[in-house]
Amino acid sequence: MPNFLTNFINKPLLPFSSGGCDFLWEVTAKNSNYIMTCCEEERFFILVKDKSPKFIIKGEKLSRPSQVIFLQQALIEYAKKAACSILSSNITPASNRIKTKNPAIKGIELFADNFKTDKEILLEIGFGSGRHLLYQAKNNPDKLVIGIEIHKPSIEQAAKQCDILGLKNVILINYDSRILMEFLRSNSISKIFVHFPVPWDKKPHRRVISPYFANEALRVLKVGGTLEIRTDSDAYYNYALDIFMQNSHANIQVLKNSDLQISSKYEDRWKRLEKNIYDVILTNTKLHPDNSAISKLNFDFLNNIDKIIQNFTPKLFTGDGFFVHFEDMYTGCGRIVIKTAFGAYERAEHLFIIIEDDKISYFPNSAYATKANKMAHEVIKKWLNG
Repeated sequence: MPNFLTNFINKPLLPFSSGGCDFLWEVTAKNSNYIMTCCEEERFFILVKDKSPKFIIKGEKLSRPSQVIFLQQALIEYAKKAACSILSSNITPASNRIKTKNPAIKGIELFADNFKTDKEILLEIGFGSGRHLLYQAKNNPDKLVIGIEIHKPSIEQAAKQCDILGLKNVILINYDSRILMEFLRSNSISKIFVHFPVPWDKKPHRRVISPYFANEALRVLKVGGTLEIRTDSDAYYNYALDIFMQNSHANIQVLKNSDLQISSKYEDRWKRLEKNIYDVILTNTKLHPDNSAISKLNFDFLNNIDKIIQNFTPKLFTGDGFFVHFEDMYTGCGRIVIKTAFGAYERAEHLFIIIEDDKISYFPNSAYATKANKMAHEVIKKWLNG
């Protein structure tokens, strides 16, 4: 994460604009400040943390923009305006900067709006360096290749390669695939690739594959469409096979040490070490009913802002299949910002709730009415209104 260390800040008056970045307002809690920032139409927080006698200034993790270049630019401009004396920095030199948003990178809103295309769709979840995803896009120019990844640097790396290779048939989404599956239309995907997912041996609830995920994958796959798991983990192989076998009409193929036309540098290393690699392929055999589009979750009018400020303490609510955790609160400039986690236990949303001018919204993304999110949202609304 780009950051710099300084022993002096002459806090500028907000709002102000500089170098293509807008610095809009600021909220505070304990020894931390969040500055709402906008660059190339992307909104994110800059975090100013007081570690007396020094300050560390960096991007806030949850709201980091899709391209780190925007965050780097904002940090440089803020340092200039605040007359910071920089002690250390890891910000990339300005000569390497890109000034426009990469068109391959899209938001979750694309699928929330009932996305449709005439092209055949290939979907890769957790594409890492992007070698397999880019290979599929290059060799299937008539197909649409969608990549889902929670690691933003991987999104940026793949987007840059799309530019270099001139690929126009790629869509990249920074989102949790376990949530995104509910957004995809039934019978719309030809192939789903999950190659070398993190095993999470000590935290299996964090795995991509689960009974819920397998059922959703079958729903979104066309008849004859496949979900392909590729792993070097014996435990994950056995786990995925067991999950797939729970389906009443399972069509499953298992391969061991098969060679793909493209492989990652890690897979090449494992092969040299003679480590076993497994493929578990689940094929959909039936047509599924259409699913309805998922709407955004909205808030009603708020009754008493002062009461929230006076009574706030970190709070955890749990329910049947969902939870809500109010983690921290920041205030200032007539606004309240509440850091929150909510939704399903194994696939939670991590968002801020921003209250300003009698309006309430989620940030940096909208929250959508998945099954768990809807139940959590009702608890959030009741809590906000006392």
